[in-house]
Amino acid sequence: MKSKISVTLDEALLREIDALVDGIRIRNRSQAIEFLVRKGLAERKTAVILAGGEAKRLRTSGTYKFLLPYKNKPAIEHAVLSLRKNGFKEIIVIGRKAVLSEIFKVIGNGNGYGVEIKYIEEGEERPVTKQDTARTLKHAMGVIRKPFLCMYCDVLFDFPLSDAWNFHVKGESVATLLVKANPQPEKWGNVRMEGNVVKEFIEKPGKSENYLIYTGMFIASPELLSQPGNSLEYEIFPRLARKGMLTGYLISGFCEHVDKLE
Repeated sequence: MKSKISVTLDEALLREIDALVDGIRIRNRSQAIEFLVRKGLAERKTAVILAGGEAKRLRTSGTYKFLLPYKNKPAIEHAVLSLRKNGFKEIIVIGRKAVLSEIFKVIGNGNGYGVEIKYIEEGEERPVTKQDTARTLKHAMGVIRKPFLCMYCDVLFDFPLSDAWNFHVKGESVATLLVKANPQPEKWGNVRMEGNVVKEFIEKPGKSENYLIYTGMFIASPELLSQPGNSLEYEIFPRLARKGMLTGYLISGFCEHVDKLE
């Protein structure tokens, strides 16, 4: 919901604001001001790493996926380094106590990486859906009050996020999924788009001729945290797509899930 306000600004500043109006993404002065305010608030950008659910679901090859080595560093350390490289100085990690303990052993409070890392412990709730990602994320309700990036703890990435971030901040969708082409789309969240609008989201469809998949990374507004449902993939994303409130941003850089030692 938006509210109408009255502000007084210097004429020279107004001319600079009006110069941002391109008639496409920013259609008027109000949108230009909103964009600049959001951008200013996002200077200390926040990222959320989801490591929730039962610990056994996060393990492979006898260890946690986020501890698997990549270029001689644990995957979770690579995630923090990539986030810091992209200007995310506040990182929130959500998971159960045993999992958070293992992550803390590697990255601590973030001082060694130039970031601030906060940990939110989730309870030992009995899963009620196939994938309780939204229930894990909702532990950050009240902590997050501005746009944020969210990624799963088993994701490795190395590409600039600024264009995707600005795309979401300029837009009006609740969430923007980072998507890419994959030769095995049936194994992942399948995304059907028209332009940048996600028309349909199906988690692991079993068979698909649409090769765009959800990478396990997205940018969202705080409004996402109040959406009903326990699963992002099976409930919230499909519903937002049906309502036209979900967008997608196609990436070409490195972004992969860690699920095997090799």
